[in-house]
Amino acid sequence: MDLAMRAGTIAAAIAAAALAPAATAAPAARPDPGRFLVWDAQGRIVRLTLLAGLGRENNGFNFDGYGRGELLVTVPLGWRVVVRCENRGSRRHSCAVVRGALATRPAFPGAASPSPLTGLAPGTVASFSFRATRTGTFRLASLVPGQEQARMWDVLDVARVVRPSIAARPGP
Repeated sequence: MDLAMRAGTIAAAIAAAALAPAATAAPAARPDPGRFLVWDAQGRIVRLTLLAGLGRENNGFNFDGYGRGELLVTVPLGWRVVVRCENRGSRRHSCAVVRGALATRPAFPGAASPSPLTGLAPGTVASFSFRATRTGTFRLASLVPGQEQARMWDVLDVARVVRPSIAARPGP
């Protein structure tokens, strides 16, 4: 191979490398959603753990590492839901069940952590419970101003099902 041909081959390789997409680091694996939901069928009780600000997903605006509606929790109609809300983030967060986007009133009596508009301080844990008395699709959201707009919400379905479930899904 002569010098001109070799120089052309090297130039082509450099150009191809420059045009190739940059390699990106693989995203951190999210936790298995199943670890955040347990239930007692005989007692008709669902226990849901919401870890607010768990990791860096959605810039820390998440529950259990999921935001933007990526976590779907399904609860049978009439069951008691006990929520453990733990703030793992670096800013104040709250946990609440509301009817829809930007709602600030709990969808069921008792369906919010204490002081939902001001939130829990980092490292704080609170629990609340409510009975899922009507079917429908609701939001699990932080009611601290600006956080739902930052997409800190997931989905709660109350349905005529036999048992509760939790699953990750693509967000809207």
